[in-house]
Amino acid sequence: MYKLLTVLFILIFVLIAFSEEKAQKIKRIDNYIAVFDLETIGEVKKDLSKPLTESISLEVVKSGKYEVIERSNMDKILQEQKFQQSVCTSTECVVEVGQLLGVGKVIMGSVSIVGKTYYLSLKLVNVETGKIENVSEDRCKCEIDDLIDSSKRIAKRLIEDAVPKSQVTAKPKTSTETASGQTYKDPLTGMEFVFVRGGCFDIGDTLGDGTNEEKPAHEICVDDFYIGKYEVTQGEWKKIMSSPDISEDNYPIDGISWDDVQEFLDRLNQKTGKEYRLPTDAEWEYAARSGGKKEKWAGTSNESELRKYAWFNRNSEGKKHPVGQKKPNGLGLHDMSGNVLEWVNDWYDKDYFKNRPRVNPQGPNSGIYKTLRSSCWYGDINDVSTASHGTAGLGIRDACVGFRPAISVN
Repeated sequence: MYKLLTVLFILIFVLIAFSEEKAQKIKRIDNYIAVFDLETIGEVKKDLSKPLTESISLEVVKSGKYEVIERSNMDKILQEQKFQQSVCTSTECVVEVGQLLGVGKVIMGSVSIVGKTYYLSLKLVNVETGKIENVSEDRCKCEIDDLIDSSKRIAKRLIEDAVPKSQVTAKPKTSTETASGQTYKDPLTGMEFVFVRGGCFDIGDTLGDGTNEEKPAHEICVDDFYIGKYEVTQGEWKKIMSSPDISEDNYPIDGISWDDVQEFLDRLNQKTGKEYRLPTDAEWEYAARSGGKKEKWAGTSNESELRKYAWFNRNSEGKKHPVGQKKPNGLGLHDMSGNVLEWVNDWYDKDYFKNRPRVNPQGPNSGIYKTLRSSCWYGDINDVSTASHGTAGLGIRDACVGFRPAISVN
């Protein structure tokens, strides 16, 4: 009997110790985060990675949401496992390293430069699920000191905007909130902007007749933002870019590259003190579909009505037209289907569509091509659908490519 009691006591002790150890591991998984060195892309100097990464780590510590694993401890563990962090740039690899480190989440990212503008991008990766929970990006035409400030901004947004799926819902509008469709006018250019109340919607081919790149449709959530009521016109372009050879003031500006658009926005922001930008791919589609409705085209899903909403190959007479001549969609936005293609901010990656974060996706970290939305006056009924995409290089000036700007609600 004494031996039996002894054995039972030992078993109970082992079970308690195991439970305590397991609880400690779960606690550590929930609360610890590793910040990986930023990947430097292209002409960015490699020695920029360390100070930017340290800045990001400090901002995460300040948030109080996570305990950041110390760099010395991280290096020691990886050395013991004979693993080099510098060769780990894919999400799959980062998840593997996160498991080795025993952390719940990992921050990875990159810094690149186009012309004189730096582009910073961060991802928050859940080690348990292997999914990207949030993405944050920032653009900085600046010196190194300002670039450090930029890294702090995106780190803060990354942590603050990381909302569990169960907590992300479209907010009901109260009487004190701005209603979707309300507008304001930029006093310098006269450009009109429409307020878009954020929410969640199914992005992609929701009607089952799209291309493979538009499938499967899946839920995405975006924050509140403003977007141009019309495509930017030649008259508005001239007020910022001083282009004397442009004379059709009410026609959309086209034949401009993505880089040209960034120059326009930089000048506009310097003069107005605002932060105009291109919409993200997700924001553009949410706005085009009248706030995330299941619309085949911007404003309608009825093919017999499409001529009332869009300029395309059946009614354009082989040319572009002044903005605002067709009916607007449900938010009051014109020409979201047809007339000219529109640049958005996202890089293009054929695999990103299926793997993008659920909340405020910003697009891939880098790429060769930028994404285009809508279609040209010569597009067919499928080209002008709200799920249709196109691509082009940064410097390409196509005769049928324009844009409409957006601005965040702060």
